[in-house]
Amino acid sequence: MAKANLSVLMEDLRGKAGNVVFKKTKDGTIVTPRVTPSNPKTAAQVLVRGALTTSSRQWKNFATAQVTAWEAYADSNAPDYDSGINAFMKLGIKAILANGGSGTAPTTPPTTAFTGDTIKVTVAAGVGKLIFTANGANATGVATELLIQPLKSKNRKPSSGAYKSGAYVSFVTGTLSRDVIVPVGFYAAGYRFVNLATGQASNPVYLTLPGPVGLSLEDNSAGKKAKAA
Repeated sequence: MAKANLSVLMEDLRGKAGNVVFKKTKDGTIVTPRVTPSNPKTAAQVLVRGALTTSSRQWKNFATAQVTAWEAYADSNAPDYDSGINAFMKLGIKAILANGGSGTAPTTPPTTAFTGDTIKVTVAAGVGKLIFTANGANATGVATELLIQPLKSKNRKPSSGAYKSGAYVSFVTGTLSRDVIVPVGFYAAGYRFVNLATGQASNPVYLTLPGPVGLSLEDNSAGKKAKAA
């Protein structure tokens, strides 16, 4: 950053010029590098944006009866949902993502509760990754959402609502392990099940990492009472 001593004719200079930006401050005009805002497009971000776009377009084209059905569903499941569109978007986006980003959101709200699956998942720390392993295959129509939460230090407890999706996977016989690539650091982990047809998710299960393997990762024994996002 630099300060520019300008003449009277230029003392109000401000804005962008080439690779620099002029900013008028109480101390004079400041010259800073021009930075283009980043718009990262990771595979996960592209999938989420696509699911959001698909769901939004579906809602716009719904018939009145469909909107009414979703409004009634939201009312009967408050405070989880505060409106019909909120219920539809949450479930729709989840269903699309759990299906690998393909397909469309469910057009009608669920008619029954979803309690999850019977399999159990464990997690271990690897070199640059978390390794999730199931003890069996998912039931038909069910996916497992792998949850992770970066932590600032080994003694930092997971925050409520800060777990994020690391991946969606449908475990099948012969393929009962899934790696989630992560930067070096400390992590809390967990999982929950998703109904592929409705987007409904079960309550999360929080896991304990047995210890660092190749990099330092958090033992999440303190995170069992936290809530997933």
